[in-house]
Amino acid sequence: IYKKMEKKRVAYLDALKGLCMLIVVDGHIMTGNGFETYGSMSQQLLYAFVLPAFFFVSGFLAYKKSMTAKDVWTNISRKFTYLVIPALVFLLVSNMIKHQNPLGILTYGMRGYWFPVVLFECFLIYYLSVLVIKNDKLRFALLLVLSVGGFMVTSVIKNFGPAIFDLHRLSKLFQFFAVGLLAKKYNEKYESLMQNEIVKAASLLTFFITLFLTTYHMNPLLHQFLRDEVMRYAGTIAVVSLFVCNEEAFKRESKIISFLNYVGRNSFAIFLLHYFFVPQFHPRPEWFENLNMTTVHLFSLLYALVVTGICAIFIKLLSNSKFIRKYALGQK
Repeated sequence: IYKKMEKKRVAYLDALKGLCMLIVVDGHIMTGNGFETYGSMSQQLLYAFVLPAFFFVSGFLAYKKSMTAKDVWTNISRKFTYLVIPALVFLLVSNMIKHQNPLGILTYGMRGYWFPVVLFECFLIYYLSVLVIKNDKLRFALLLVLSVGGFMVTSVIKNFGPAIFDLHRLSKLFQFFAVGLLAKKYNEKYESLMQNEIVKAASLLTFFITLFLTTYHMNPLLHQFLRDEVMRYAGTIAVVSLFVCNEEAFKRESKIISFLNYVGRNSFAIFLLHYFFVPQFHPRPEWFENLNMTTVHLFSLLYALVVTGICAIFIKLLSNSKFIRKYALGQK
């Protein structure tokens, strides 16, 4: 069974998730030490595509040509077990370490562990749409409406619904999950598009032009649209295209590729664990304050590699128990 599962893995998608996970750890090291998420051009350059890419890959891998009602409910149950339960476990452990009220999640939500819940909600929407709407075109029309509607709602309303469900982030990120579904459904066209020279050039030019535009003062809604839509789509297309065009390279057994693939395969477990090992400098040392942002990112990425290595050790240790591997790390 294990060998069959390994054959189904897509090497370039694992590598893409691995890269994104390293940037996520880097981002949390930066924000944990007082830097704003989009406080500099270099941060926007790195973080623009990361979350969209994760949701795109999840949608891509979620798509099935057909599912019975039993398959739908089985998949929903599995996703809840492997996504939501581990997130709740780690959040409760984190709250106990910080001496916080465990029931506080009803008020302030999942905090850093929002990602698994929002991802589960994306899966839930897709699976329920499969259950209710049998026609593929109608189903994708609904997913498109939800994607566009979500963006429009988040443009007007900043926070809505119970905090634990994080509907604001769901509304912003579901569209990329839906694009992943669409890419898998039309896989040949998707791969052809990602290898098209015009698409590659247009996505890169659009990304960098938009990146520079966002440094200027402008209408807040226009700025949000450029940053959250145009730049994210352009950046995601450019990066996914890079990985698709080099698909064969990610099947090789080089150390760097093997490392990226490992991080990608274990990205969720690393996400759950890394918060406990993020270094924090309070106050920041004087030598650190005097560094430019490029050098700060270099140090942050080096720390990210160390943190990821520590997470790998704990994954190995905790995986010795099948129960903990399933309900705490979200691994089969």
